[in-house]
Amino acid sequence: MGTAYRVTLKYPDGTTMFVGTVHAEEIIQIPKPDKPALSPNGAQSDSGERMTDPQKRFLFRLLGAQGVEGKKAEEHLKMYFKVSRLTDIPKQAASSYIDQLVKDQRDASA
Repeated sequence: MGTAYRVTLKYPDGTTMFVGTVHAEEIIQIPKPDKPALSPNGAQSDSGERMTDPQKRFLFRLLGAQGVEGKKAEEHLKMYFKVSRLTDIPKQAASSYIDQLVKDQRDASA
């Protein structure tokens, strides 16, 4: 059951404008089901493992070869993986993107 509160609104000079009752109840959040995270390409992430430093360096090198460097490369990765920090990128998703970039690079040079 909720709690009732009496509310009084007054003008700056102190005269009463409105008196009312507010009924409030505590709201609890329902926990989200434990589902594995999905990468942008739909693959399941590797039990919460995050992208490794070598993967990060390799991604930056591959993007640099395409002319996307520095902050632009960082922003590109955040947008592609839909994360706010590079450390939030799942390891498996990073691996899949590396494979895609390497394949694209091979196709372009052929």
